[in-house]
Amino acid sequence: MTHAPVNAAGKTAIALGGVLPGVALGTISVMLPGIADAFGNGENGLFIKMVATATGLGMMIGAPIGGWLSDRWGRPPILATATVIFGLVGCGMAFAAALWQLILGRFIVGLMVGTISTGYIALIGDHFSGSAQSKWLSINGALATFLVVALNPITGMLAELGWREAFLVYAMAFPCLILLLIGVPRRILSAAPQSVAPRGRVPFAALLLGVAAGTLATGTSLYWPFRLREVGLESAQDIALYALPNTLLIGAAAFSYGIVRRRLSIHGVFMLCGFMSALGLIIMAIASTPAQVALGLLLEGVGVGLLTPNLSLYTIELSPPDRRAAMIGLVKGVYFGSPFLTQFALEWINHRAGTPASLLAIAVMAATLGLVMLAAMLKTRSLKEIATS
Repeated sequence: MTHAPVNAAGKTAIALGGVLPGVALGTISVMLPGIADAFGNGENGLFIKMVATATGLGMMIGAPIGGWLSDRWGRPPILATATVIFGLVGCGMAFAAALWQLILGRFIVGLMVGTISTGYIALIGDHFSGSAQSKWLSINGALATFLVVALNPITGMLAELGWREAFLVYAMAFPCLILLLIGVPRRILSAAPQSVAPRGRVPFAALLLGVAAGTLATGTSLYWPFRLREVGLESAQDIALYALPNTLLIGAAAFSYGIVRRRLSIHGVFMLCGFMSALGLIIMAIASTPAQVALGLLLEGVGVGLLTPNLSLYTIELSPPDRRAAMIGLVKGVYFGSPFLTQFALEWINHRAGTPASLLAIAVMAATLGLVMLAAMLKTRSLKEIATS
């Protein structure tokens, strides 16, 4: 179906579409110490950690459900509903009187974030085509990274007043809602024939890629802070400082995705991401100084920054327009849930052989991704040569 074009407000809403997921995932760490002080009694450390992890569980469930609802009822209504709930529940957590209320609130926020993330990627698939899709996927991912980096000090200043005040950052939902309502039309102009994936096909390749991408993008963060501690960094502030270039480079790589896609195919970008991530992880595993770990983080940041928008574009191209959001939501759900799926094996390795072995295991996954994509590119080239001859 052909959708009415978005105006400047709508393009701004799409550009900021990744910010609310970033707020939910990227600012909670600043609040956790205050929450632990308020509710900690020496027996609820697990529940305090669940305040952070409940959002990921909600995202894993919310992405496929939100995608299905978005296809059925339209992107703008579902996105608007999810954004309102995100803002109200997020700000409402400031009034929590017990840890279970914070955990429930964070889970609901996760459901909404899964829906929001899926819906905006589907909007990019609806309203843009060709190289414009790569461009807007890069803007969507990069702005989220940079704004969350900028928001963390603001959240920290609010947290100095009290952990409850820090939840005011969730009020960013309401300006995003206004932009969405005035900028993204719901109406469909006409039906247009399109070349799409066969109806009913489940993108199993995209699901496997979602597992790999999610583990590389978020699973490694469970191990590299401990690696920095092993090579001599003790201060949490120093660890955060060494990680900052990685975060900024992820944003820069995401911002350059459209440029990279002009030179490489989707398979080529996956190959680059796999090999860059593998190299960075190997350097982190064998490092003996914090500077060497930081170098590994920089290399891995390039791979991760390109990987997420490339997975989104790959899924858009696989998806029929009438079920685009459902397909994206399914892949996003696997992406968000992959750290839970792979953590069991990685923790077993970590327990038996230490943090370097866990990082090397993730490097093997990354290298396998690169090799599979290289083989696919070589096979495609050979088939083209056979057809030409």
